[in-house]
Amino acid sequence: MTKYKIMIVDDSELMLEIYKNALQTAGFEVITRNTPFGTAALIASEKPDLVLLDIFMPALSGDRLVEVVKKDKGIKKTKIVLFSNRPEGELESVASACGADGFIQKTGDYMEVVRKVRSLIEG
Repeated sequence: MTKYKIMIVDDSELMLEIYKNALQTAGFEVITRNTPFGTAALIASEKPDLVLLDIFMPALSGDRLVEVVKKDKGIKKTKIVLFSNRPEGELESVASACGADGFIQKTGDYMEVVRKVRSLIEG
């Protein structure tokens, strides 16, 4: 089985730790970042299969970061997915508007998040 690499970008250390543990337990390699700054360069060098990107971060919102990352030709294969506790309809709208490859709602059901990540990568 291929070991997929996931990057989580979130300004909440608690969210980073919770979702990192859930994804690692499911067999993913996980990289975390607590700042949006420098993320595009790290994506280009690490080449994760998927990036979970919080929308609401100080100074540079996740949807704006999606637009920056999508302009980088070296990042074409990485899926960029918005990751927030906002209502599903709002997430879907923001993801579509900024060019994200999808969205996942943060929930207390960590295994559901793992299933959605796997589905986005393999689907």
